[in-house]
Amino acid sequence: MTKKVNNAFTLVELLVVISIIGLLTGILMPVLSVAREQGRCVVCKSNLKNIGFALRVYLDDYEGKMPSADPYPGSYGQKSQHWFMNSVLLKNMGLEVLKDEDGELIGPGKERSVLTCPTHRHPDMTRDSPPDYPAQEREYSLSYMANGTLGVSGKALVAMEYRHESEYRRPSEAMMFCDGNGTMQTPGTVLYDGCPKSNFEFRHRGKVNAIFLDQHIESLKEEDIPFCTRFDERRFGTFWYAKKK
Repeated sequence: MTKKVNNAFTLVELLVVISIIGLLTGILMPVLSVAREQGRCVVCKSNLKNIGFALRVYLDDYEGKMPSADPYPGSYGQKSQHWFMNSVLLKNMGLEVLKDEDGELIGPGKERSVLTCPTHRHPDMTRDSPPDYPAQEREYSLSYMANGTLGVSGKALVAMEYRHESEYRRPSEAMMFCDGNGTMQTPGTVLYDGCPKSNFEFRHRGKVNAIFLDQHIESLKEEDIPFCTRFDERRFGTFWYAKKK
């Protein structure tokens, strides 16, 4: 009489297989998570490359004159303007500046673009800075900040002075744009002190991606950035290049 062979798993064997799968999942998930973030970081750096290239084209077209981070709006009572409302600069990125019903500039729109980092979950929300500036939804999406020394704050009572590329003696050390997220008060700039100092976003495993004037990109830790007060001579250094009076 032929003995019937049972090819089915026993309960013990099934539990062993499930345990092995669980163990492998526990090992692989962190690895996959790191790999996904590395991929997002690569895309972020590519975005910054495109922003840097747009700046390079702008400088070539305007004989070395830098765009302002927060340009003078024109008259008192008008909304402040920002670098991401510069139609020429955004056109160099393949983007268009949108306007509201009153003709006021809004920015690049809410859809994801070269101005949004894939690691930034809600680029259409401002940074939460209680109690004065809680997180708010805005009419555009933005993940990158400009060096705030590129011009002055967009206030109608402050004179505007456009800077020239020749002022930056060491372009490889002059930071132009980086990962960040601003408040409604300072939506598009980072700086060595004050509220814009907190606009840096170290969203890539504790690092911020930044592009410099010579077009190279670095991933910086917080201690790599020369934060200081507005009375400190370091603000005139080659990272910030604050304007001397």
